[in-house]
Amino acid sequence: MQPRTNTGHRTRNTVVLALIVAGLWAGVALTRGAARSDESGPTGPVGHFSRAVELIRG
Repeated sequence: MQPRTNTGHRTRNTVVLALIVAGLWAGVALTRGAARSDESGPTGPVGHFSRAVELIRG
Protein backbone atom coordinates (compact mmCIF):
# COMPACT_ATOMS: atom_id res chain seq x y z
CA MET A 1 0.00 0.00 0.00
CA GLN A 2 1.50 3.32 -1.06
CA PRO A 3 1.24 6.32 1.23
CA ARG A 4 -0.40 9.39 -0.27
CA THR A 5 1.87 12.30 -0.94
CA ASN A 6 1.23 15.88 0.03
CA THR A 7 0.77 16.69 -3.65
CA GLY A 8 -2.02 14.12 -3.89
CA HIS A 9 -3.78 15.61 -0.86
CA ARG A 10 -3.43 19.13 -2.22
CA THR A 11 -4.76 18.12 -5.62
CA ARG A 12 -7.77 16.35 -4.12
CA ASN A 13 -8.49 19.28 -1.79
CA THR A 14 -8.21 21.74 -4.67
CA VAL A 15 -10.63 19.74 -6.80
CA VAL A 16 -13.14 19.43 -3.95
CA LEU A 17 -12.89 23.16 -3.22
CA ALA A 18 -13.36 24.00 -6.91
CA LEU A 19 -16.47 21.80 -7.08
CA ILE A 20 -17.93 23.43 -3.97
CA VAL A 21 -17.28 26.93 -5.31
CA ALA A 22 -18.75 26.03 -8.71
CA GLY A 23 -21.85 24.59 -7.04
CA LEU A 24 -22.35 27.67 -4.91
CA TRP A 25 -21.82 29.95 -7.91
CA ALA A 26 -24.36 28.03 -9.97
CA GLY A 27 -26.87 28.10 -7.11
CA VAL A 28 -26.52 31.84 -6.68
CA ALA A 29 -26.82 32.40 -10.43
CA LEU A 30 -30.00 30.32 -10.61
CA THR A 31 -31.45 32.04 -7.56
CA ARG A 32 -30.77 35.50 -8.97
CA GLY A 33 -32.17 34.52 -12.35
CA ALA A 34 -35.33 33.06 -10.83
CA ALA A 35 -35.80 36.10 -8.58
CA ARG A 36 -36.04 38.48 -11.53
CA SER A 37 -39.66 39.01 -12.38
CA ASP A 38 -40.83 39.27 -15.94
CA GLU A 39 -43.89 41.50 -16.05
CA SER A 40 -45.12 39.99 -19.31
CA GLY A 41 -45.06 36.40 -18.06
CA PRO A 42 -47.13 34.48 -15.53
CA THR A 43 -46.66 35.19 -11.84
CA GLY A 44 -46.50 32.94 -8.79
CA PRO A 45 -45.13 29.41 -8.80
CA VAL A 46 -45.90 28.96 -12.49
CA GLY A 47 -43.76 31.96 -13.35
CA HIS A 48 -40.82 30.67 -11.33
CA PHE A 49 -41.12 27.24 -12.90
CA SER A 50 -41.21 28.73 -16.39
CA ARG A 51 -38.15 30.86 -15.60
CA ALA A 52 -36.26 27.81 -14.29
CA VAL A 53 -37.07 25.92 -17.50
CA GLU A 54 -35.80 28.86 -19.57
CA LEU A 55 -32.55 28.95 -17.59
CA ILE A 56 -32.01 25.22 -18.05
CA ARG A 57 -32.68 25.40 -21.80
CA GLY A 58 -30.46 28.48 -22.24
